[in-house]
Amino acid sequence: MLPGRHNGEREWPRDGTATRRKTNMVSNDPLPLIDGRRPRIAFVVYNDTYADTRVLKIAATVAEGGADVRIFAFSSRTGHFGPGLETGEVEIDRLPLREIAHLLTKWGLSVRRMLGRPVPIYTETATNTGESSTAPVAGTAAPKVATPSVPKPAAPRASGAKNVAIDLWRRADATIKQGSFWKRASASVQAWRPDIIHAHDANTLVVAMWASRRLSVPYVYDSHELWTERNIRSDRPVAKRFERLYERLGAQRATAVVTVSPSIADWLKKRYRLRAQPTLVRNIPAFTGQVPEQSAGRLRELAHLSPETRVLAYCGGITTNRGIEETIEALPLLPSDVHFVLLGFGSEIYRAGLDRRIAELGLAHRVHFVGAVRSSDVSAALADADVSLVLTRPACLSYEYSLPNKLFESIQAGIPVVSTNLVDAARLVRKYDVGEIVETDMPAKALAATISKTLASSAQRRAAIRLAAPELTWQGESARLFQLYRSLLAGQSTGVARWIRK
Repeated sequence: MLPGRHNGEREWPRDGTATRRKTNMVSNDPLPLIDGRRPRIAFVVYNDTYADTRVLKIAATVAEGGADVRIFAFSSRTGHFGPGLETGEVEIDRLPLREIAHLLTKWGLSVRRMLGRPVPIYTETATNTGESSTAPVAGTAAPKVATPSVPKPAAPRASGAKNVAIDLWRRADATIKQGSFWKRASASVQAWRPDIIHAHDANTLVVAMWASRRLSVPYVYDSHELWTERNIRSDRPVAKRFERLYERLGAQRATAVVTVSPSIADWLKKRYRLRAQPTLVRNIPAFTGQVPEQSAGRLRELAHLSPETRVLAYCGGITTNRGIEETIEALPLLPSDVHFVLLGFGSEIYRAGLDRRIAELGLAHRVHFVGAVRSSDVSAALADADVSLVLTRPACLSYEYSLPNKLFESIQAGIPVVSTNLVDAARLVRKYDVGEIVETDMPAKALAATISKTLASSAQRRAAIRLAAPELTWQGESARLFQLYRSLLAGQSTGVARWIRK
């Protein structure tokens, strides 16, 4: 997946306005009117929407389905957009955050100048005021921008009083930013007066609870991941307890809960003793109606490979816990005509480490980083691969219960997959017979053997995939969300505020 895109034809243009093209993502009847007008649905998300493909995809679908949609997001100093209301079929109200992290750098520089010490040159990513949420095309250099909706890896442990102070300051900054967003977003949502509030992830539940109670309207909790079990630094006991508290309260008081995988749905229902099973809305791309022909793919073109070369494909963020290192270790055990092509971007530091290992193994001519394509073009670009690698490691329970987007993108591309033995991913691969499963520890020899087996059964798998792809579509997933919205709006249209738990 690429920043600024989501599955479907809708794209955010360079000027930052929320215009759209027809996505063909809606196969549902329009949502009912409320007192003769279109229903208003407020989305609340704690990022600037730049890389949040799920939020943008749902918003586009719901807008096409007959609702007025406004996303309440934030604008930060190092983000991609300035504050203010972006108009269009989907409106985005980016609220300024109260921040203090930058003050530490300024004060530090002032002290160094006063002491006559050399002043280092810092480069801070300027706030983007709408210049580019457009994904870079394949083969271009990686953009040096943040991706706020992707959790950052844990910072190195601080040592010494100075580093401890810096760490504490950054934690204070994070707390102040979160609190300022809750206050401003709650006020903004109440001013807009929506009929439904859709809270994306647990860090927006406080906003939803406050605004829902004031307005007497229902709210939906959309758990994009297993929030309290996500991959994040462990030395934050107070924050973790607070997160568990507000997720428990928010999930129990929500009119409905939505999530992305069956295992997360089961976990939420059991942990929080929910009255009903959460509604499953998986992150599946909009299906174009047919699986692309293998000859239509672009990976060989992008990597400058001959048609005879066999291609292992990876798509998504180039980062840890995705099986990239393990694939590189397994590659020497595979025939020399098997190449590894990676579609996506990652940090320069992580990429440098990969390059060193690739050079040590003498694989520079067999591993190809080709940049990225628009998320709506991922499946088509992957189509000429021989195997797609979906090798997420269960570094946390949220990963263990995940259903990676790239699994569905690979199926819609028509290519067999090798997946790690994650609970729901493995269940889906086995159900539709679309690939092979490898254990999550992925020793090189076992991974190479599994890849070889998948290459050998390619024709059989492709036939199964063509049957599976029409069943796994965003159109089918969104139908469940529309059914949920209709049930909530039915209560609103009668004027009965029966959703709010006193």
